[in-house]
Amino acid sequence: MKQQIEITGMSCEGCVTNVEKALKEIEGVQNVKASLHPPHAILEAEKSVSHAQLTQALEKAGGYGVAGANVDDNSKKSGGSCCC
Repeated sequence: MKQQIEITGMSCEGCVTNVEKALKEIEGVQNVKASLHPPHAILEAEKSVSHAQLTQALEKAGGYGVAGANVDDNSKKSGGSCCC
């Protein structure tokens, strides 16, 4: 299943690389292409891959998030761990 998700916290190409790597490590994700402008990722994944799995992987990768997900305001950053 192909889907697009809006990513928060990306501010450079290093962030794009981190996001792609984090999402590719999720079991059931076959392909990922992230972009900075606008900040999003297009991924092909099995239906069993949940929104929570995506959110958790992005947070663990450096404080990135999925737009619209409920995230504690204290954990939000302007950029990912690669640059800020």
